[in-house]
Parts: sequence; C-alpha cells; structure tokens
Amino acid sequence: MQNPDTDYWKTDKDLFATLPGGAAVIEWFGFAPSFHDASLDSLEIAMGVAIVRLKAFRMTNEVDANGYFVLDRHTLVDLHFSDVSGIYLVGDAQSSISNLRVRRITGDLAGWETTVGPRAGDIQVSFDTNVGLYGSIFARSLSLSPKPIQP
Repeated sequence: MQNPDTDYWKTDKDLFATLPGGAAVIEWFGFAPSFHDASLDSLEIAMGVAIVRLKAFRMTNEVDANGYFVLDRHTLVDLHFSDVSGIYLVGDAQSSISNLRVRRITGDLAGWETTVGPRAGDIQVSFDTNVGLYGSIFARSLSLSPKPIQP
C-alpha cells in the first residue's frame, strides 16, 4: 500500500464540527484544532474499531517569565473510529503530532492488499509528525471525546 496522501489538504472544519463530540472539542479549544505538538498517548485497534488518544493543549499568545509560550486547555482527546476500512501508519509509537487532518473521502481508494479498502463517504484522519507515527486511518464513522486534565 502506498501512502494514500499524495496531495496536501486541510481539515474540513464543517465536517469536524458535525462529528459526535466535534462541537465539544471546538468549544474547549475555541477552534477546530490541528493538534500541533500533541502526543500520542495510546492507540488501540481491534475488531473493526480503532481508538486514538492524544494528549493535547492550546498554545496561547502569552509568554511566561522564561520566555516560553503559555499552554492551557490541557486535555486528552479520544478519536473513536467505527467500521475501520483502512489503516496506513508508519513510524514509532512514541509520537508528537505536527498536524492532524480530518476529511470525508469522495472516491474509493484502490491498492489495499488484504481488504476492500476505504470507500467513498469514509472519513480519513491523517497524522503528520514531528517525531514518530504518521499516516492515515479510514472509517465509516468518527467521534471525538475531550477529557480535561491537569498539566
């Protein structure tokens, strides 16, 4: 299987907002996040379901006494994929996300050796990385669940 991301694309913010839990994530952060510098806390795959847990935060424009940007809105965000139709992940499990993108695909993706593969209408979540894991997960449905935590 080749990397399914042959072109750069951005998150469909309208889709993100309508996903179960999407509005709660937007409300928490104040926008649809790219999860820049979020860390991969866990990844579970079993029986057509995948759960990705990210440890995320919001970076403000404020600077602390040491000259570092102030981080707030710390949270764990679970991405719960149902009816997974394809997974393409490469790299190490210790990961720092540079960008996470969400969209609905418009056509079937060929070239999957052991499965039919993603179909038109499936949701694609792609991870770009600073360090570690990158790639995409495809599923018929996606829900998000933010859980505020202490830094």
